[in-house]
Amino acid sequence: ASSKFAVTGSVKFDVDITEDVRSASAELRQSLSRPAVWIAGSTHEGEDAQLLEAHRKVLAVHPRTLLIIVPRHPERFESVADKVEKAGLTLARRSTGNGVASADVYLADTMGELMMLYGASDMAFVGGSLIERGGHNPLEPAAWGIPVFSGPHVFNFETIYQRLLDDSGVKLVADADELAIHLVQLLTDDDERHTIGDRALAVVNKNRGALDKVVDGIVERI
Repeated sequence: ASSKFAVTGSVKFDVDITEDVRSASAELRQSLSRPAVWIAGSTHEGEDAQLLEAHRKVLAVHPRTLLIIVPRHPERFESVADKVEKAGLTLARRSTGNGVASADVYLADTMGELMMLYGASDMAFVGGSLIERGGHNPLEPAAWGIPVFSGPHVFNFETIYQRLLDDSGVKLVADADELAIHLVQLLTDDDERHTIGDRALAVVNKNRGALDKVVDGIVERI
């Protein structure tokens, strides 16, 4: 038996966005009627209040910007809704669809829609990273070609983050204050926002085919 092994990369780089998801994203974005939308995906306890404070800072400069917040666990939907109201921000829920036109924050209190919601956004923050949870998959927003931010705690996806960092496809921020600074800057500079988003997508495309390589390697050794 051969003992030769090929380096195949990470199968998680194969992120495919279906046409159904693409059309649903475009439809949602149009219905939101906002000049700018940013999303905080897969947030955990201890992050939401920080992200809402960041959004207040964004609104001070870009008042019609919408934040879509997507808690990782459904049992936290109510507590996140409470935090939005305590922060003095107006809330709309995806489950009801009411009040979106005037809301500061759109709470995604539905399941299985994160990929579609990333596609309706101009920039993304990936949660589980301002706390020591280890982060979540940054390739989902990167595959949409939008700027991607994470906090410093990304050890669960270390290899993937390293590839993105190597090619400037993701930005790690120390805290929500630093996140707000970058969001405000990119909302002011469309060209820079698109350039950074293009770099994120380029990393995903460069690493595509990892799954095919794994399959080829298995076939070769059988």
